[in-house]
Amino acid sequence: MTSWINFLLFLVLQLCFLSTATTNEHDDHPLPTVYVINALPKSSKAMNVSCSSNNIDIGEQSLVNGEVYKWRVSQRKLHYCVAIWERFFASWHAFQPRRDGNHETLFWMVEEDGFFISWDKAKWVRKYRWETE
Repeated sequence: MTSWINFLLFLVLQLCFLSTATTNEHDDHPLPTVYVINALPKSSKAMNVSCSSNNIDIGEQSLVNGEVYKWRVSQRKLHYCVAIWERFFASWHAFQPRRDGNHETLFWMVEEDGFFISWDKAKWVRKYRWETE
């Protein structure tokens, strides 16, 4: 009888362990909020930005200088955006789980010379450039 109880206790402990092991390993980090900031010249036309992930369309925004497109990551999967400004276009990975998964906020500053990423709005790194036809 004691061995039967030990077996049941062992089985319950294993099930508890498996249930915690199958949860998302990044659950201790909330999914980040992404900010796309239009820092293009004040006199220029609006920039159109649309973002999505897999089959989820996050939406499209038209931004003039100083405006921000803000959205929250809904899954720990790749999120990408497409931007069109005057005769320029670009697409970029707005959220990459390995790169951005441990951050609560993710900022993209869009300027004439490219797309700059920051997690603290203090240090910016250019990751992408505009393209033309």
